[in-house]
Parts: sequence; structure tokens; C-alpha cells
Amino acid sequence: MGGRPRHVIDFHAHAFPEKVAARALSALTETYQVEAHGEATVPGLLRSMDENCVDVSVIAPVATRPDQVRSINDWAAVIQSERIICFGALHPELPDPAGEVGRIVGLGLKGVKLQPNFQEFEPDDRRVFPLYQAAEGKLILLFHSGQEIKAAPRIYARPEALARVHRSFPGLTMVIAHMGGYQVWEQAREHLIGEKLWLDTSYCGGDLSGSEFLALIRAHGAERIVFGTDYPWGSPGKELDLMAGMGLDEGELEAVCWRNAAGLLGLKLG
Repeated sequence: MGGRPRHVIDFHAHAFPEKVAARALSALTETYQVEAHGEATVPGLLRSMDENCVDVSVIAPVATRPDQVRSINDWAAVIQSERIICFGALHPELPDPAGEVGRIVGLGLKGVKLQPNFQEFEPDDRRVFPLYQAAEGKLILLFHSGQEIKAAPRIYARPEALARVHRSFPGLTMVIAHMGGYQVWEQAREHLIGEKLWLDTSYCGGDLSGSEFLALIRAHGAERIVFGTDYPWGSPGKELDLMAGMGLDEGELEAVCWRNAAGLLGLKLG
């Protein structure tokens, strides 16, 4: 097994305001039917980062209703620190996406998480295009793609739909989670692998073998992959061990685990 990289940026983590964290974690644990690897609060995430030598984590909140958007973005702005970057939230039914994008940018947030399966929208539905137009050139959009940990009856977040968004908005900075599509990697390979967008590695280690994972990374290009854990559902230690042991060379490992994310986020690490 190879050594760990010098730095680590986790591009895909989750935490909630402390007053709702226990309730949110319980609900998601019941939905996913998996145990969490830590406490889903900012202090809990920081403890996990310290234990696993993670320098910076990106928290990716999701608004399941339009009326949640403003409060999530206000919370995201408050919890920012040198080690915590919190993305904001948007919702496809938000009446004025351009106005909220402007506010998000003004709050200093760098991106937004969209979860089509939870928000129940087709990514390539033209009704969502004003959101993409508003975000293009201003924000990173981190998309869930593929199935859920516990299989959902309908997959809105399909790789082919995300590929159509990419073609329609080539200036949009898109990061597609779960190596292009959780549990639908053949569709991801057909529609997304090799395109000029980013993939994150989150929550793939238990489903892809090391050789399959390595093949996907190299087919897409290690220079367009960012490390993610999906904390608290993914274990940072196990995910880092997988990255270090799958056969990436030193340059690829450094690129995936922190250099690419640092470039996207405008961070300087030694």
C-alpha cells in the first residue's frame, strides 16, 4: 500500500446545524439503512478531520424545499473557517434563482449542492435552466448522480441528463459526485467519462474494486478528479487508504486528494 498524500481536501462531506443534527442524522440513517461514521455537526466533522489528517472539508447541504434555501445559505456563511468550506443551497423551484445566486456570491460561498433525487427534478429540464444561467461562471455546482445508498424507486440524477446540462452550459463548473453516477457507472462511462467536467470519488470504495476505481479515474483523467468521502456515511480513513493503495502514482494521488480541489476552490496549501 502506498503512502498517504501530503495534504487532503474532502470535497464532499455533510454536517447540519447542531440543533437539528441528531434528528437529521437519525432520519437519514433510517432512509439509507447504514450507520454513520461520525457526528454530523461541524465539531464532529472537525474531530474526524483531525483523526484522519484531512486539511479542509467541503460541506454540501441540500435544500429539499425552496423555503429552506435562504436559511441554509445564511448558516453556510456563518460556519466558514480556514478548514471548513460550506457550499450553499439552491432549489429548482426557487422563484428568483439569479437573485439568490447573487446573494450566495455576496456571502462568499464558492458553490452549491444539487440533489435531483431528493429535490425531485430532472437535471436537463429546461425549467431549471435559469438556475444554471445564473450560476454559470460564478459558482461550482456539485451534483449527486446515480442511485442512493438504499435504492430509490426513481433515479432523477442520471448521467445522460447531466451530460446534456454540460453540453448546454459548457461554462458551468460541474462536479459530478460518486464517479459520475453511484451504481450506474456504465452509464457514467458512456456519457460523462472524458468530458471536461469534474468527478468526485465519494462513497464508491465499497462498491467498486480498486482496479475498477483506478480504471475510471484514468479513463476520465486524474487531473479532473477530486477526493470526497460523503462523511458521515463514508469513512475518511478507509477512503484515503483506498486511494493510497489502488495504484495511483504519486502525482495522480496528489492531484486527486488535494491539488485539483485546491485549484477549484482557490486555496493555497504548501
